[in-house]
Amino acid sequence: MHVERVLREYGQLLRPMNEAPRDGKRILGHHPRTRRLVLCYWETAPAALVGPVWIGEQDGRRGYLDRYFDGWLDPQDLRLLDADAVNRLLVAYIDDARAGDYTAALKLLEQA
Repeated sequence: MHVERVLREYGQLLRPMNEAPRDGKRILGHHPRTRRLVLCYWETAPAALVGPVWIGEQDGRRGYLDRYFDGWLDPQDLRLLDADAVNRLLVAYIDDARAGDYTAALKLLEQA
């Protein structure tokens, strides 16, 4: 997919969860169903939980398992994309939509 290639060039592509740091560094975990990013870190001995998990705050009462996320981003790698990057992403999106025959997406773009 062209969009993934362009995002990878800018360091904005989700990495697999097995590569996520387990040293207490904060990450953004991506939930596939809600498509939201959750700021969390790996806690080896959380106060109120059974074992090591991703938690969102110090001494969090709720944790997230690896399988809860489909990938992660390093918040320090995120940056605003300039107009050229956004244009490249739009062209890549259109190319991907045409290649995948995503008529709904193409119709939406034509209406704009």
